[in-house]
Amino acid sequence: MKKKSMVLLLIVCVMLPTALSAAVVDLSLGATAQYNQTLGSIRTDIDNNDFDGMSDFENYTLGADLRVKLLIAEVDVVGTFGNYTDSSLNEYTEISALTTAGVSMDLLGIARLGFGMGPRFRVLIDDAGKAQIIAETGTVESMDDFGDAFVNSPVAYRATVDFNLGNMMLGLNYTLDTDYTFKNAAQVDDLFNADIDDGKVGVSLLFSLF
Repeated sequence: MKKKSMVLLLIVCVMLPTALSAAVVDLSLGATAQYNQTLGSIRTDIDNNDFDGMSDFENYTLGADLRVKLLIAEVDVVGTFGNYTDSSLNEYTEISALTTAGVSMDLLGIARLGFGMGPRFRVLIDDAGKAQIIAETGTVESMDDFGDAFVNSPVAYRATVDFNLGNMMLGLNYTLDTDYTFKNAAQVDDLFNADIDDGKVGVSLLFSLF
């Protein structure tokens, strides 16, 4: 019990100065780009000295990144737009929206570390213009039923490391989908069974509005 109290006290001592030195409210908006290959694939390509995929623009999805920070709490909304090919080689236009809630800490005004989690919606649009919401547990057929989309969408982790450049921030982010959904809220173990190599790396350039 005494050890747990000491650990808790140490966490408070570390986080309290960070919270007190941070701006009360921070709103940042900018652009983001994500590489479509997984971290495991990137490692394999690097081992094979194969960097062709990284230079192919079609392997990236582009989008917008909005972050609202209150002391050390942060909400991050990311929307991306790109191409997707399924296992049957059917091609789609993919729109992805990820909303996470978590913590964000400034380090001596030089860098900012963030970590959050939340549901990730994926909408696939085929050549005929038909759209469908995709969830790891199956397709949500109705575009009007966003309640079903919410509970069926996988919860994802997102970690960010940003460097302050005056009123701008430039940094890396890492997004990892899990098998956990709010539809199966009791299956908490699904939050921790994701393979770290299955995540995707991205970059963001943000402008601090205030």
